[in-house]
Amino acid sequence: MVTLISALFIVRFTKARFNYDELTGLYTIEKFKSEARKILATAKPDEYAFVCLDINKFQYLTDSLGRETANSVLTVLGAHFKKTAPNDSILTRRYSDNFVMMIHTSFGPIIEDYILNMIGVVSKMGNLLPLHYTLEFSTGVYAVSNPHEDIEIMIHKANTARMAGKYSPNPSRISFYNEEMSLNSEHEKEILFDMNRAFEANEFIAYYQPKFNFGDSKVIGAEALVRWKHHQKGLLEPGYFVPLFERNGFISKVDIKIFEQVCQFLDKWNKSGKDGKCPKPLTISCNLSRYQLYNPEFAKQYSQIASKYQIEPSKIELELTESLMMDNKKRLLKAMNEIKKAGFDISVDDFGSGFSSLALLKDIPANVIKLDKEFFANTTHNGSNDDRDVHKDNIIVNSVIDMAKKLDMTTVAEGVEEESQAKQLREMGCDIAQGFFYAKPMCAEDFERLLKNSL
Repeated sequence: MVTLISALFIVRFTKARFNYDELTGLYTIEKFKSEARKILATAKPDEYAFVCLDINKFQYLTDSLGRETANSVLTVLGAHFKKTAPNDSILTRRYSDNFVMMIHTSFGPIIEDYILNMIGVVSKMGNLLPLHYTLEFSTGVYAVSNPHEDIEIMIHKANTARMAGKYSPNPSRISFYNEEMSLNSEHEKEILFDMNRAFEANEFIAYYQPKFNFGDSKVIGAEALVRWKHHQKGLLEPGYFVPLFERNGFISKVDIKIFEQVCQFLDKWNKSGKDGKCPKPLTISCNLSRYQLYNPEFAKQYSQIASKYQIEPSKIELELTESLMMDNKKRLLKAMNEIKKAGFDISVDDFGSGFSSLALLKDIPANVIKLDKEFFANTTHNGSNDDRDVHKDNIIVNSVIDMAKKLDMTTVAEGVEEESQAKQLREMGCDIAQGFFYAKPMCAEDFERLLKNSL
C-alpha cells in the first residue's frame, strides 16, 4: 500500500514538474502549447491573440544585482501575471524573462488595457529592487487570424512584434504584428547566417571620418567606423547590421577587429615619415559597446593589442555613448577607470542627447565630450528657427563648451553639416569639428592620402 502511494506521488510530482515552471508556477512551454492547441481547435478566426512580453535590459539587472534577485523578480512577476491576466488566459515562461500568454480577444484596445494593467503596478517591484531601478517591458501581440496555424509560428510572430517594438525609438510600447515585420525578421536571419563567415573573411573594415582642428582647419585625427565589405552586396552601412549585432553581442567581436585595424593603421602611419619616423601626431577614436563593459578582461585585451603594434594608448580614444550611462552607472565608472588605468583616453559620444548630460560631467573621468548634432542644430538661423530659440540654444551650447574647458575636457562637435554651424561653434570655442561639411567617412587608403596632403 505504501509503495502504491509512493508511486502515485512520484507520478503526480513528475507531471507537475513537466507541466509547471518551478520558478514562476506558470505552465511550461510544452504544456502551454498543448493547452493552446486544445483551445484553438474549436476557435474562430480573430477570436484569440498571443502576447509575448519581456523585461528590457534584464541581463543588466542580473549582472548588477545578482541571479538570486533576478529570479525573485521573475517569481513575483509570474504570480502577478497569473493573478491579473484576463479570464480564459493561459500563460508560460518560455525562457529567462520571456513570457507568453494566449488571451481570449484580438481587439487591440482591449489587449492594450489588459497588458498595461498587468505591468503597470510591478515596475518598481516593492523592496526587491533599488529605488533607481524601474522595470520596463517590451510586448508583442499577434492576433490569430488562422486558429489552425502551427503554435510555434504564432508564438514566433508575437515575438517578432516584440522585437520590432523593443528596438524602436520607443522601446516600452506594445507592438502589433504585421507582415512587414516578417520581412525584417528574414533580413535578420540572413545577417545571422552570414556574420561568422564575414568575420573570418575579414569583411568588417574600418572607415575613418576625419576630425579637424577648429582653429586652423588641420586634420588632427579621426573616428573609426565599421563597414561591411560584403563579397556579394558591396559596401554595407552600419545601420544594416550593427543594431542586430548590438542585440546578440556579436558587436564585441567586431569592436575588437576594428580596434586592431586602427592599431595597424597607426603603426603604418607612425613609420611613414622621413627616416621611418611619425610625420604628424594622430589620435583615432574607436567605439566601445556595452558588451565590452561587462567583459572583465576587455581593458587588458585592448592594451595587449595596442602593445603588439607599439601604439601609445593615449593616441587612441575609446568612445562610450551617453546612453550607456543609464544602464549601470557603477559598472560603467569601473570600466572607465580601467580604461584610464590602461592609458587610453575616454570620449563621451552623443553628449546632449539624453537628460543626464550635465550631471555626468562631475562624475566621469572623461577627456573628451562629443556634442551630439541635435544639441547644436538650432544655434544658427536657417529660416525656420525662431530668434529666441536660437539665442537660448546658443547660451546652452556656449555654457557646456565653457564648462568642459574648465573641467579640462576637449570638445568635439559631431555632425557639422553647414558652414554657419562651423563658424558659430568656432566662435564659441569648440575645439574639434567632425561632420560632412569637412569630410565624409573614407577607407584607410583615402584617409592616409588626406593626411599626407595636409602635411
